[in-house]
Amino acid sequence: MDKNAMIAQQLGISHERLRLCVADLADEDAGRVHAGLLAPIVWQLGHVALVDAGFVQKAGGTCTIPPRFDELFRAGSGGAADYPPLADVWAAFDAAHEALLEVARTVDGATPVDGRGRYHNVGEMLIFCTYHRGYHVGKITTLRALLGKPRLFG
Repeated sequence: MDKNAMIAQQLGISHERLRLCVADLADEDAGRVHAGLLAPIVWQLGHVALVDAGFVQKAGGTCTIPPRFDELFRAGSGGAADYPPLADVWAAFDAAHEALLEVARTVDGATPVDGRGRYHNVGEMLIFCTYHRGYHVGKITTLRALLGKPRLFG
């Protein structure tokens, strides 16, 4: 398996994990703010969609993010808000995921990008993307536990 195929495989795994994390949630549960300060599940997914779209754009691809996503889902936001329905947030994440797969298939991994010290080229950026998604899968699974939802991964 070449590097691009491995990156695409890992993007696919993280996409599926996120799908499992939100598949059984109602909008009310997805938007619930625990302890008065934890960013809700819908925020976690919206943030990943927003960041993934940014990764696509850094690599020279095209990915349009819905209006208000930057305001609602940027780093440092969260908490109670008028979030879009979870299905709409999933659709934005899914579109960003497909655009990332296209980047993984077509853009040379050695192409430089500004990752503010976290990564230096497209290949490193896509690997960082899988790490970033995994971090938010962890956050979502903790929030699921606070909702009394079943454990998903062991």
